[in-house]
Amino acid sequence: MKTYEIETERLILRNYKESDFNDFWDYVSQSNVGPRTGGWPPYTEKEKARERLLNVDCKNLLQFAVYYKEDKKVIGSVEIMGPKQERYPDIEIGKNTKEIGYLLSENYWSRGIMTEAVRAIVCFAFSVLKLDKIVIGHDVKNIGSGRVQEKVGFRFVKQSDEIHTWLGEESHLIEREMTHEDYLKMKELQNLKATLKIREINI
Repeated sequence: MKTYEIETERLILRNYKESDFNDFWDYVSQSNVGPRTGGWPPYTEKEKARERLLNVDCKNLLQFAVYYKEDKKVIGSVEIMGPKQERYPDIEIGKNTKEIGYLLSENYWSRGIMTEAVRAIVCFAFSVLKLDKIVIGHDVKNIGSGRVQEKVGFRFVKQSDEIHTWLGEESHLIEREMTHEDYLKMKELQNLKATLKIREINI
């Protein structure tokens, strides 16, 4: 089986290892990480968290642990996955379209870390996976996540008319996209692509 490791100035994006569990537990048990970024409650049982870590559906999800080099620990994740049309009713979802999702330990919010990680994943997805389009979304009230997406360069499409629940309240999803053509016009992403270290790994 083939996977990849992507290295940026501060991060290494790689497969999770069983030895990452303590780092993983640190953030999936935090009160704000799951509810605000993943739509799921904080983990309260270590065995259930371990099961999630070790049982990733590799057929439908390419998941990268976000390893922070300065602190020598895993602090979050970024995923490339198949998008659901019902989540993005106002975007055309083609066969070669994927969705990006992410979560980050609240101890590392507001440092530009997730922006750095998502930029790297975008470059990887278009240059190595040869995608035509990437879609991404965030709750309209999740301002921090919206800033990440704007800084990376995702284009606003629409605030969805569909109602969902976020932190116990009715809310809406902001739908965004980036096409391969968009990506090629973004100087910052093209400059980053030239500096990324992307390693192919057989596991």
